[in-house]
Amino acid sequence: MQTKEKIRKFLISDLLQDNDISAISDDDSLIDSGIIDSHGIMTLIAYLEKEFKIKIGPEHLLPENFESLMAISNLVNNLLTDKGK
Repeated sequence: MQTKEKIRKFLISDLLQDNDISAISDDDSLIDSGIIDSHGIMTLIAYLEKEFKIKIGPEHLLPENFESLMAISNLVNNLLTDKGK
């Protein structure tokens, strides 16, 4: 399963109770649409670090890194690439 799909599955199963992410494209704003808030971002970070065995440092805690499913996936993939070097 690709990174983006793992993240989508987590968002649906663990963070969304009343929201439907299936209608959201990869580039739609998760923050502006209210799908994810600051608490949700912290929960997501814990998941990403455990699932992908990466460290998301303070320098990565920028709104643009968590704005959309694509942005989150890009962040994870970049950290995985840096880890492999």
